[in-house]
Amino acid sequence: MIKGGPEQPVEDGTAHWAAHWAARIDAEPDSAHDPDLAAWLDADPRHAGALLRARAVLAMFAPDVQAAPAEPVPLESLPPPRRHPRIAMLAGLGAVAAALALALLPRGGMAVATGTGEVRRLGLADGSSLAIDARSRLTVDVVRGGRRQVAMAGGRALFRVTHDAAHPFQVVAGGVTITDVGTVFEVTQDEDAGTVDVIVSEGAVRVATPLGTRLLVAGQRGRFAANAPPPPARAVDATTLARTAGWTEGRLDLNGEALREAVAEMNRHNQLQIALGTPALGAEPLYGAFRLNDPVAFAQAVAASVGGRARLTTDGLVIER
Repeated sequence: MIKGGPEQPVEDGTAHWAAHWAARIDAEPDSAHDPDLAAWLDADPRHAGALLRARAVLAMFAPDVQAAPAEPVPLESLPPPRRHPRIAMLAGLGAVAAALALALLPRGGMAVATGTGEVRRLGLADGSSLAIDARSRLTVDVVRGGRRQVAMAGGRALFRVTHDAAHPFQVVAGGVTITDVGTVFEVTQDEDAGTVDVIVSEGAVRVATPLGTRLLVAGQRGRFAANAPPPPARAVDATTLARTAGWTEGRLDLNGEALREAVAEMNRHNQLQIALGTPALGAEPLYGAFRLNDPVAFAQAVAASVGGRARLTTDGLVIER
């Protein structure tokens, strides 16, 4: 059960109207199409965020949630927020943009930058494909029967590569070069740590740094850095491989990962950001499966599991003990 009350801005009546429309939409879903709501959202770009916070408050204090004792709240108890028609329209435009990317990419390279909560899939000219996680930046330069290279500047991507021995497929990230030997592999570049994590699901890749080379085969992973010799490969079981790719299906699967890592992953996929009010909680191990697009349910479940509380502030969600 979440304790503590929400903190919301009250200046210029924004919070009042946000609460009004949140209640209307919750009681009458068709209210999301009300022209007066559209006019209010268009009047100030901050109104959309205020409405999001107000709807999150309703979800957090819904009767079925309040009735729960000090047990983790089931994910299913909080329905996903209904989208405003303008958001739905933007999602539709995003699908069109993705379709255009599929059509345009075979003729040359392109720069791709995904925003918060945006996971994009691309089909490449050579028959390969990739899934690009939120908050990722990369440049794709793939030509059928020619150069095949992806340069990453941060983030994460899952590659399914069509093998062509005459034209190796390469991913360059943080001074590390990953060359496919016909495979499915995931690359995560952590700019802050200066590391590149490579996980191989099928086939093999050759990972080269300025200080050496390491071959990784299916069921292995390694964390590389440009200024360090390649580490020994580590074995990864099938369950872990499936969990690490959960983000491609909107899932966050945890098996003892630290809370700080889970919070960073949730924040990558949501506008409603989560912070730890008690820093020591960051080392707490977490287990379970969560929806990446439901930070409220995640915060509730985590708070219950660590004996703390979650509260909504003007800046986002705070988990504290």
